[in-house]
Amino acid sequence: MTASTQTPIVSLQAPKDVLVTQIEAELTKIWQSYGENAAARATTFNLVVIEPAVMSVQDRMAAVDVIASQSPCRVLDLLPSEDGADEITAQVAAYCPIQKTRSSLICGEYITLKGSPSAFERLPALVSELLIHDLPIFLWYKCCPDFEHRLFTKLHELSDRVIVDSACFTDPEADLLRVHGCLQAGIPLADLNWQRLAPWQELTAQAFDPPDRRSAAWEIDNITIDYERGNSTQAWLFLGWLASRLGWRPVSRVHEGGDYNIDHLEFLGRNDLKISAELAALPIADVGTVVGDLIGFKLTSSNPAANLCNVFCSQSTGCVRMEASGGAQVCQIHQVSPLSDQRADALLGQQLQRWGQDVLFAESLAVAAQALGLNAQDE
Repeated sequence: MTASTQTPIVSLQAPKDVLVTQIEAELTKIWQSYGENAAARATTFNLVVIEPAVMSVQDRMAAVDVIASQSPCRVLDLLPSEDGADEITAQVAAYCPIQKTRSSLICGEYITLKGSPSAFERLPALVSELLIHDLPIFLWYKCCPDFEHRLFTKLHELSDRVIVDSACFTDPEADLLRVHGCLQAGIPLADLNWQRLAPWQELTAQAFDPPDRRSAAWEIDNITIDYERGNSTQAWLFLGWLASRLGWRPVSRVHEGGDYNIDHLEFLGRNDLKISAELAALPIADVGTVVGDLIGFKLTSSNPAANLCNVFCSQSTGCVRMEASGGAQVCQIHQVSPLSDQRADALLGQQLQRWGQDVLFAESLAVAAQALGLNAQDE
């Protein structure tokens, strides 16, 4: 949901500081003061939000607007504090999307819990008390989770779906492996960064969808992927997706490094076909909101009869490097309109409409994890 199509939001009152023990009572007062004819209390799910340690009020309120405009829900916003006080403080508010077809408002609840890291150790019990347990529970990490921390363990046990954004990962390769470990452990985890790959996946599939082109996909034996330097998760996830669809098995990895931090990988495909893959991190002057967006990729075959050279690139960055390495083959050029720089809160809506495991994501990440887990040799 973009800002231009987002439903306008009204707050029934400014966020009010309350005692932790009085949260439910204060929320009840808000609804009683308006009456059901003016503002109805409604909740379709719970959303627990873990904020980054540094988050501007403007960014937090932008996320509030996006969440509240989707569906009425109960939001528990967990905000780390840097003041060192070993206590949890609370605020309550009610937010209502304005619907032109209704005279009354259908509103959700917003509870903010703020505390120091030591105080956060006590949060799981408090969060459990404030959740509406007969409704779906979503846990959204707006920062990189500490997968080994007690807070993550306790909160994901309460949740039907855990939502992360690998574009925020501080150690992309290691954190992707941790996500894979979560999926293997049965934790229903979703990655908003995976959604940003949808236009690339759709256009790739369309390129080989015509009946006379389908067999060509099995002839691919070389892929080059360019991405913005700073975060490699999109590149690994896309490579994992393509490899999982074509049945490629990773067998070796060589880390070249250098200015482009290049990784070379070898896969075995159908009939033991050897496939070479290269991941290159390109320095970009202005990476925008999301670090590590795909820039482009190229699919080729050493079989000249296959005639399958395809170049896919972002409309915003062009295909200069891919076209420059075209060789003798004539390549089909595909301009992708990506979800690059799509804010996490704008992608959240799809994840709030489902729970459980995304099988395609799990299968793609499993292959990427196999490749990441190879003992990388340095050139």
